[in-house]
Amino acid sequence: MAKRKVVAEDLLAIKLVGDPQVSPDGSKCVFTVKTIDGEKNRYLSHLWLADLTDGEVRQFTFGEVSDAAPRWSPDGMQIAFIRTDLREKRSQIWLMRADGGEAWQLTKLDEGSIGEPVWSPDGSKIAFTFRPTHPDWTQEARKKRQEIGKSNPPRVITRLFYRLDGVGFLDMRQHLWVCDVRTGGAKQITDGDYDDYSPAWSPDGSKIAFVSNRSDDPEEKPYEVDIWLVSPEGGELTKIPTPTGYKGNIAWSPDGEWLAYIGHESKDDPWVPRNDKVWVVNPHTGEVRCLTETLDRDVGNATLSDMREAFTGGGRPLWDAESSRLFFTVSDKGNCHLYTVDLNGNWQPLTEGAMDIYAISADRSASVFVLALSKPTMPGELFTLRVQSASVATATELRQLTRLNADWLDKVQLSEPEEVWFDSFDGTKIQGWLLKPPDFDPTKRYPLLLYIHGGPHAQYGNTFFHEFQLHAARGYIVFYTNPRGSMGYEESFAAIIRGNWGEVDFRDVMAATDFAASLPYVDEARMAVAGGSYGGYMTNWIVTHTDRFRCAITDRSVVDLVSMAGTSDFPFKPDGYWEGNFWDRPEKLWAQSPLRYVANVKTPLLIIHSEGDLRCPIGQAEELFAALKRLKKEVVFVRYPQETSHGLSRSGPPDLRLDRLNRICEWLDKWCR
Repeated sequence: MAKRKVVAEDLLAIKLVGDPQVSPDGSKCVFTVKTIDGEKNRYLSHLWLADLTDGEVRQFTFGEVSDAAPRWSPDGMQIAFIRTDLREKRSQIWLMRADGGEAWQLTKLDEGSIGEPVWSPDGSKIAFTFRPTHPDWTQEARKKRQEIGKSNPPRVITRLFYRLDGVGFLDMRQHLWVCDVRTGGAKQITDGDYDDYSPAWSPDGSKIAFVSNRSDDPEEKPYEVDIWLVSPEGGELTKIPTPTGYKGNIAWSPDGEWLAYIGHESKDDPWVPRNDKVWVVNPHTGEVRCLTETLDRDVGNATLSDMREAFTGGGRPLWDAESSRLFFTVSDKGNCHLYTVDLNGNWQPLTEGAMDIYAISADRSASVFVLALSKPTMPGELFTLRVQSASVATATELRQLTRLNADWLDKVQLSEPEEVWFDSFDGTKIQGWLLKPPDFDPTKRYPLLLYIHGGPHAQYGNTFFHEFQLHAARGYIVFYTNPRGSMGYEESFAAIIRGNWGEVDFRDVMAATDFAASLPYVDEARMAVAGGSYGGYMTNWIVTHTDRFRCAITDRSVVDLVSMAGTSDFPFKPDGYWEGNFWDRPEKLWAQSPLRYVANVKTPLLIIHSEGDLRCPIGQAEELFAALKRLKKEVVFVRYPQETSHGLSRSGPPDLRLDRLNRICEWLDKWCR
């Protein structure tokens, strides 16, 4: 059967595989599969189970639910997971026997958000994080107000960080809770005006470690994140001394001698790009070691895709059974690979080639690994890897375990990207990828679409991107690159644009444009540029500084750094990432705002923005649109409703994701066909 080209609606058919969890004995793996119910315009998520001995893969949970965060009990007999009932929109921890049968609800918590379930070593308890919904804003309270015609109450804000894009208002603090697996009884074990994350049980079950900023002023000292110990019963906290800086994803060694974490030593603004490292601290002696000091790459996953949330990180590092080495992911030149390091700081990669590993798990002995892995022509699937640990670790070849998208892949023509490197203005090598139409003819000349990623401290790379494949299928050369500011390279490569956007990064993007225009199959008169978030900022900067492109698309963008500084969910720290402040020293912010140069625009511009975007608020798009209309420029503003956020293109309502793609296609065809 002849394969067809990718269409926008293929978004609804792709199954999203995630969060693999290998059973303690290495015989099975439970994982999540997220699908889109196009008819009811919603996402469903269920647990699936893979047998690692015979390769059988089957669906494990069903229904109108979103099941997430599956975790094996230490004896491998039960699986705990977080279930959200899509009708009631309530989340609780549920349990299921590993050999199947009906799942049952364990916790009976009030409305709120639950995360990070972790079993105690003896399997009698589960620790987790919980942020309750404020009593004024529960579904029940809202319903009561509606029934009697009352208005919603005001929110009284006393904190700087009081909301988060994609989450909403943070009216209540997130703390650690512990529940009894037999009775379901749950107890809060930390409190105070702080947020707590990343619980990890000590191997003897006597303590739970977690991370929290409990400094005298967490908002002025965001870097004072510490590791704390608490009894499973609650009570006094003990702080483990560690270098000042951001940290998370903690993991206790099986022998109880070390706590591993991912982070970096810094007293800087959290926006400043740092390559995260793997650290260990001995909670008994206080000894601290940075194990990846000589690895100048970012630990974790910094790759962007429209197949999952941005910045999912790489999860916790995994220990081997001897407590002698750790396993983790590393972002490198558009890839994300599995690495290992011993306690002396000897690190090595265990995988190679073009791939994006976005989740890892292993059995208790860390010899059987399951990796969630994507490639440019393959949405994420699970692969197995066997590792032998000695003074040097060795790994077998990757073997594909799941093929949940095989039917879809059999029907569509996908384009394989061509990796390219080109010189920027100062001789710096810049990496990029060219995605050509599936029926590419080198004797023809094609329109080109240059994509600029968000962040800016993230990377494009060797992962599946439906939006890119769609535009290639429609006859465009799609070109995406990692200009300076991107992660996946030396720390200095990202840090050079700190507080100075629109200089080196702009010149790198224009070097990419020159490179593309020099290709014999690219029609230089039909080039378009597009980007979201920081990529939207750079698109705005480009159209205010050059008329090189036939049209442009700016998505969830930044146009005015002065207004952005005080209205984003992360208000800018004075003299932090940016020089000055937004009230009486805005000069640097204004000099680097595309809005300042908006009168120069000659390029037709499509503005896409969400009313529910808290990261780059809707006012950014409003200012840009109003200025361009007053200046009688060619502009269209597509404004998505309040139920969408900064992540519309990745996790927004399915019908609106399709609407966005189709409007981009229409705009490109109008100007570049």
